[in-house]
Amino acid sequence: MTEVLHSRSIAAPASAVWSVLADFARLANWAPVITHSSAMTQTSEGVGTMRRVAIGRTILLERITEWEPEKILAYELEGLPPIIASAVNRWVLDDQGASTSVSLTAVVEPGPRPPMKAAAAVAARRIGATNSSLLDCLAVEAEKIGAKR
Repeated sequence: MTEVLHSRSIAAPASAVWSVLADFARLANWAPVITHSSAMTQTSEGVGTMRRVAIGRTILLERITEWEPEKILAYELEGLPPIIASAVNRWVLDDQGASTSVSLTAVVEPGPRPPMKAAAAVAARRIGATNSSLLDCLAVEAEKIGAKR
């Protein structure tokens, strides 16, 4: 298993940060690295909600596995190469009043064969790079919302 963690402080309350993350299907609206995102389920929030995400020519399905408003959002990434047995992104928000400490951890589990472990580690670094961009974009969007409140 490989974990890649990124964290930062965002100058907005947890409610503003959560309002961006919780609008699950609208990821492409605030994250330029995402070329398309759309809802795949009728529910728009909570465990089981799914979205389709395009990053260039890569298409993923993301299914929410953990949902605790203003605290935790985790989702499985489906559609990755078979060298990856599973991958999860987990956002954790720590409300600091006028600001929020946010961490985003990618957990990548490789397939069973030894060559898959090395390849999955490379994939984890790529997911981590995307996550770093997502975290920066989240900060920009949440700070805009926080400034309006």
